[in-house]
Order: sequence, then structure tokens, then C-alpha cells
Amino acid sequence: MSKANGPFQQDRGGLALCPYDAELDVLLAQASAAERENIAAAQRELRGVALAKGLQFDANHAYPVCLRPTIIDADWAEQLKSAGERFIRVFDNVLELYRHDAEVRKLYRGYEPVRDLLLAAPAFRPLTRICRFDGLVAPDGRYLILETNTDCPANLFASGMATRLWRSLPNPILAAWGRDVELVPQPIVETRNLFISEMLDTYRADKGRDPSEVRIVNYNGRFTSETDLIIQGFGERGIHCEFIDLRELERGAGCVTHRGTRIDLVYNKWDLRDLVQCPDAEHYLRAVAAGDVVSVNPLACQWIYADKSILALLSDPRFGDHFSPADRRMFQRHVPWTRVVAPGRSISMEGEQVDLCDYLKRHRTRFLLKPTNATWGDGIVIGNKVQDADWQRAVDAAASNSAFVAQEYIQGHVVHCPDPATGEITPRIADLNTFIFGGKAVGFLSRANQSPIMSLYKGGAMLPVMVARH
Repeated sequence: MSKANGPFQQDRGGLALCPYDAELDVLLAQASAAERENIAAAQRELRGVALAKGLQFDANHAYPVCLRPTIIDADWAEQLKSAGERFIRVFDNVLELYRHDAEVRKLYRGYEPVRDLLLAAPAFRPLTRICRFDGLVAPDGRYLILETNTDCPANLFASGMATRLWRSLPNPILAAWGRDVELVPQPIVETRNLFISEMLDTYRADKGRDPSEVRIVNYNGRFTSETDLIIQGFGERGIHCEFIDLRELERGAGCVTHRGTRIDLVYNKWDLRDLVQCPDAEHYLRAVAAGDVVSVNPLACQWIYADKSILALLSDPRFGDHFSPADRRMFQRHVPWTRVVAPGRSISMEGEQVDLCDYLKRHRTRFLLKPTNATWGDGIVIGNKVQDADWQRAVDAAASNSAFVAQEYIQGHVVHCPDPATGEITPRIADLNTFIFGGKAVGFLSRANQSPIMSLYKGGAMLPVMVARH
């Protein structure tokens, strides 16, 4: 990746995603008191307009769109898009590895009770129709994917809506910057209801016709973001959609019904960890596996590909022979060092054979622990943020159930941006995420937070992404 079209070292230290983004950062960092007040007022106005237009996660969370955009170079964006699309193709090979390789299955011990269900995949490819890869730019300039989000990612509607709203309002940051740049369109921004189109394309690929009845399937009401937008989007296509609990569905002879109506297509909004050994879910999951109803995404995506163990599979040299040399080079560029935490030997970041738990304990500040399949940053332990005794206990606890991965800690690049609620300009760590629909990259999302945990539910801000030709 060249300095001209990717992250580069700034004169004042640190990384910027491109020269344009660095110019914005200098402008914000050096803003006068009067300029800061003007920016804060505009930020509060943006928040008010977003709320008035119903741009929210759910009833309790306003969508935190920020005045400051993230700007990335168009050539670098093409590299990231190509890598993301290639990962989607690799993932379909992972299902076959899981099917035939006992060592690969050991990475996914928790899914043994449902192995037969996730192996019963539909015929269409790629299996992953909707996903969002979340990543950070490391201090050495590598773009590293930290989360695969192949289950039920958020921001499928809101990021495009927020970007369209953001560019419709006066922006003192862009006015002060004053550059006229050539922007590359992003389908997820320019095409309204692109998510709905992909859902329909997937159903047609499997059944050869349009669906009549769609359900967003939830369990115990934990995930509700964007459900109203999904229902509205299908309604605009003349297709009936409802948001329901899993327990409202019934399995018939070769079909799934809801209150007597046959269901064609489902989108699952839940944490599938809850359903691995859940009696409430058994009949429904078997119906999905049998193809009685089309699920986006299929169960393999929601368990195997969404689990962070997939990053351990791709980054561990002992599995390298399963992949082509070109794929292994891609993993080295875009997958951080990741291991499933369990007693025994492993290969260190330096390429040496080590006792894994002892290695993690001796190098606390270099790693973090994550539950293998959790969201919103739940359960993460960051080594350089905790005391040594707490870290030792966390490693032991993680090793006792093999439901955690250890991952190298990536210090993301830092940007200055106004707080979405108050408008106060502060430095934040920023990420960069890629949306992939139907195997094709369709746009980007950037978030910034004062915490290393990027979740918008935990204080993060959404920065609209501009893809610019420099």
C-alpha cells in the first residue's frame, strides 16, 4: 500500500487516512473558540434534525451522526473493497473446512449441539449476503479486520440515511476547509433501501420468485435496531413484513407459519449464542436448515462466520495449508494475530512455539480478550486498561471455557471531532468498516469513540465517509 493512497505518517505524528482527512483534523484541532462554538451549534442542530426525522437506533437511542466526516482515498478504498469481497469468498471454503477437519471444529466447540443445522446450508453462493467488516488502521498502516458481523449487523439503513441528512445541512467544518473534491458514490448511501433489494435478490436466487410474507425474527426483544425501517422498506415493495418473537412461529409440513400464514423469508435479529441449546428455537432452526424458509443470512454465517474464532483460523499458521498463498498474504495484511484461548501450545506473534496462556499473561499490554460471539463490546478485557492480577484471572477464566479469543491490541488512528450531543471537539479513536451485500462492497462506515470500544451504543459517534479522488 503506497503512501499516496493509504494511511500515512503525519508531520505531527500518528496516522491519517489520507491528506484530505489530515487537513480536516488540523482544522478542528486548531479551531478558535468562536469557530468551536459555531461548530457546536451546527452539531446540535444536526442532532435535532436527526431526531425530528426519526433517525434513531430504537426508542431509547438517538443516532449519533457527527458533523466531521472521515475522508479516504478512492484508490485505497478500492483495495479495501477488493479484500472484503475476497474474504466473503474465502468464508464459503471455511464451511467445508468445518465439515471435514476436526482441528477446525475444535475452534468452535460451543456449536457442537447444532453442527448438523449449520452444515445444512442452502445452495446459493456466497452464503453471506449481508455483512459489515469492522476494522482499525494500525500504527504501521495495516488495515485490520477485527469483527466480521455476518449475523445481523446494524447500520444497514441508518448509515446511508445519516449521510444523506448530513450532506443536506450547512456544515461549518467543510465550509472552513473549502476544498472542492471529486467524490466516488457509495451504493449504500445513494441507493435507498439497498438492503431490501439484496434480501429480495437472495430469495429470488433460491426460489425463483418474490416473497409474499417476510418476518424479522427476534428472541426476548434484545435487538430491535432498524426493524421499523426494514418493515417500511418491504412495505414500499408491496411485501408484508412484521417484527415477531421466535416463539410465535410454527413449523408445518415443509413450511413455517405465523398465525396461520406461510412465511417465505426471515431476517434474524438475535444473538445466536442464546439459541444453541434453546428448546424454544429447535423447531424453527431445523426448519431454516431444511430450507422450509429462506434465512438471510444462513445459519452457518450466523454461527461460524460471525464467531471471532474465524479470525483465529485465518491468522494461525497451523491452518495455513488450507488456503492459497495469495489468501495467506491477504490474511497477513488484514487479520490481526488472534487465538482461541485454551490451555496448550500455540504460535506467538514472533512465530515461536509458546504456552498460550503463559504467553498472554507475560504480555498483558499487547493483547485483549473478547468473547468469541458477542456484540456491543460486551465482555471485552483490554490488557493495558486493567491491573495485572485482574488480567491473570481473566486469562484463566477465558481458558476454562474456550469461548474467548485473544487478539493483538490495535491502537487505532486518532481524529478530532465534535461530540454528537454537545458539539465539544475532542480527540477520539476512529475505525473504518466495510459493508458487503451479495458479495460486493457497497460502502463504508466510520465510528469514533473516546474508548477503544467502537460501539455506537457505548458513546461512539458515526462519521459520514467521503471517498475522494486525491
